[in-house]
Amino acid sequence: MAYVDQLIGDNSAGKGPTGVVYQFRASPRATDGVDVIHVVSPSAVIGERGTPEAEQVRRATKFSKSLKRRGIALVRTVGNDDAAVARKASRAEAILDEATTSFIALNPTIPAPAARDAIVIRHSHLRNRFLGYPRKEAVPGRLLFVSPHTVPAVYEAPLKVFAYADLGDSTLRIVGQLPDALRASFDRTLTRNPSRITLRDEPLSDSARVEEVSLAELVVVAAPDDHDSLGIIMLALSLDRPVLVEETPATRLLADEVGHDWVRLHRGRLTAVTLEAAVQALRDQPPAGRPDLDARDPNAIAAEYAAVFRAAAASS
Repeated sequence: MAYVDQLIGDNSAGKGPTGVVYQFRASPRATDGVDVIHVVSPSAVIGERGTPEAEQVRRATKFSKSLKRRGIALVRTVGNDDAAVARKASRAEAILDEATTSFIALNPTIPAPAARDAIVIRHSHLRNRFLGYPRKEAVPGRLLFVSPHTVPAVYEAPLKVFAYADLGDSTLRIVGQLPDALRASFDRTLTRNPSRITLRDEPLSDSARVEEVSLAELVVVAAPDDHDSLGIIMLALSLDRPVLVEETPATRLLADEVGHDWVRLHRGRLTAVTLEAAVQALRDQPPAGRPDLDARDPNAIAAEYAAVFRAAAASS
């Protein structure tokens, strides 16, 4: 379920895109023989939030000069959770913006920094990515919070909403490693609801995550525009499991595309009333067929990335 899957496509049948050689690194460095560097977050170059501004500027300047000196193109992916979208770019981010050859946006609602145009490449589906992995029948009434890494703090409020809501025999499954900062709060809620809420507190393999999602009747997503959340949504839809998520421009477009029975939207933050209504609506009208993911073929998506990289390399 890693982002790299978007780039390499699905070669299980020997039909994956060719012609681009990828190297994947945690820290991008201008290396001899590299034509394009693709950066998903500015923090990979300038450091995480909290890095002193002068140090961020130094890193951005050094990186930009290295790209120019070596004739390497910079491609960057921007998401709705990208800080540069929501506020004025910092000095370091502005340096990266100037050095960027092309921006890629994960949906049409995301503007590129510096009033630039972004090339829209949607998240691919994952239907073939996990063929052969263990899957289960959905457990009636099971709601799922699932994180690819540690459980984000944004799930603390929905956990309390579930505990308060009148949902009959519905249960909640929480999957992902709890950070220390959330442990006491989650433990209190779990202790008060031992028969309704269960926790799998550990890092998960792809196989375990597929199993947990397939067991759910409804996957609840609390951070609608976060990149990790998009991956969870696409995994759930690829396994034919509906999701409940806050309505935003991006999630509304997704619901219009794949079907509103599969992407179930609620307005504003999740409350007991909206959760009760969503669960009742799912029981009254469960989704039929499969979500429409035809426009998100992995190899078509990977080919779009390859075309951007080739064009960027040719222009530098």
